[in-house]
Amino acid sequence: MDTTTFLLWIHIVAFVAGGSNAVVMPIIGAMLPTVDEATRANLFRIGFQMAVVGKVAAAALLISGPLLLWLKYGGLQGATLWFWMKMALIVVMFAAIVFEETNFRRSASGDQASARRSKVGGIIATVAFLGVLLAAVLAFN
Repeated sequence: MDTTTFLLWIHIVAFVAGGSNAVVMPIIGAMLPTVDEATRANLFRIGFQMAVVGKVAAAALLISGPLLLWLKYGGLQGATLWFWMKMALIVVMFAAIVFEETNFRRSASGDQASARRSKVGGIIATVAFLGVLLAAVLAFN
């Protein structure tokens, strides 16, 4: 296995691990108002663990992505509109994740309005995640 293949594998694994947050966190958030306190505490614990996984995945993506671009494609020359759309959607996705996580932490303290905002952030992150995936397929196909 050469270096770029290994980096691509890391990149895909990190994307899946980070993207799982975009799917799981809205589900956790939707369950929180309907469960007992013990289950609620467990859901928050899972959510905070997922956030750690997301941060590690984001770091791996931010390292492996530019390395792949440089090693496999020689840099940004030849970057298509789809590539730039992917980059814009990554910014939207990261902003939505930060928004969602901030509100998730506040909702852990009992702030119900933050719980609703957290859900909106999760939905935006999920849509952006799917857009990033589509744009990546179209950019590198």
